[in-house]
Amino acid sequence: MIWNQLYARIAGTSGKRMTHEIDQTFESLEEWLAWAKENPTVFDKDLRDATGRRILANGLVEPITGRVARPQDIEDLNGNWREGLAFDGISSRVRAVMRAMETVVDTKDVWNLRIYAAEGLTAFALRMRGRFPKYLGSEYTDDPVKLANLYPIEFQDLEALTLRSDTFDVVSTNEVLEHVPSIDASLRELCRVLKPGGWHIGTVPFAFMNEKSVIRSRLVDGKVEHIMEPEYHGNPMSDQGSLVFEIPGWEIVRRCREAGFSKAGMRFIASERHGCLAQHVSGVFVLCAQK
Repeated sequence: MIWNQLYARIAGTSGKRMTHEIDQTFESLEEWLAWAKENPTVFDKDLRDATGRRILANGLVEPITGRVARPQDIEDLNGNWREGLAFDGISSRVRAVMRAMETVVDTKDVWNLRIYAAEGLTAFALRMRGRFPKYLGSEYTDDPVKLANLYPIEFQDLEALTLRSDTFDVVSTNEVLEHVPSIDASLRELCRVLKPGGWHIGTVPFAFMNEKSVIRSRLVDGKVEHIMEPEYHGNPMSDQGSLVFEIPGWEIVRRCREAGFSKAGMRFIASERHGCLAQHVSGVFVLCAQK
């Protein structure tokens, strides 16, 4: 079932520019395909590029903080809209996560909101830590030297968190779950540390046209077995980057529910106002699951 439905092309009053905003949550591949068939412009590269150029020309408003990015403050990655359009280190993809967060919890309650994210050394971590006193960010490494240098940033293994149960209002994993050997174990742990009603909000490199995940590598008896050519993504804790075990497909929604979440879906966010855009489809898919 599609929930929190919103699809709007908002035309301002005379003299104001038109802006394109999409915020839809889907629980299955079938729902996504049916909606996309009725809204094929989400696949139109020319329209995406035109929207990206307007964002670069007009600026954007950062979710949660309300900071205004002027055109000269926004980084252009030549059409890599999802990882580009960065303002002070925060990309289009991360702003989509921030937008999802500010619509499901009271982000104005800066003194009481408890947020955990599996990142302690990123621009997102810096933004959250500077705004929310009860933000906790962590990193992971199996290098003892880097682990020693990490202090006082927390070390956490998503498959075996040392955090208290029923504690956080929001947990966030941004481009992290694909790097853990067991996404299911991580989802169970993230659900455990959330308060009842709390939210997991984050992104993965999502195979949005596939039901099944793409398994690239797996851990067997403590050893990595490569099923496909090894793929590594950037990691502030590793010069080599982090190995990709799995690229989730739509089955991740079901697996969230099996891990203990009461509901889950992929939230599709495209926002010219907030600078949320991607290069293969117009919006950023954000995994949202409520305990």
